[in-house]
Amino acid sequence: MNGSAAVAITNNDPTTLTFNSTEIANKTIKTASTKNLTQSLTTSLVNNLSLSVGALGLGLDVTALLGTVKPAVVTLLNGVTAPVDALVYNVLAALGVRVGEADVRIMGATCGRSALVQ
Repeated sequence: MNGSAAVAITNNDPTTLTFNSTEIANKTIKTASTKNLTQSLTTSLVNNLSLSVGALGLGLDVTALLGTVKPAVVTLLNGVTAPVDALVYNVLAALGVRVGEADVRIMGATCGRSALVQ
């Protein structure tokens, strides 16, 4: 049996950071971090899983067969991992640790008159 998968740890939804003019002028830093650690990990693992079985000298690719059950497995795992994500995120945050963190600062913004461009 041979198998492979590519995994990713990401947020399930984009993180929106909003800056007002005072924050831009003061070069305020806002932070975004990954909150869906186990959900995104298990989802990408299952969705990117590839398996083949070698029996009696025949190589059988069972990835297509797995494709029929992958959505149900992902749904089941997401139901289990969502509370785990919340717990892990809050415990790590209490310890001052964040995974996949990005600090964002807007250095300037320009708003000019609109113009029709041909």
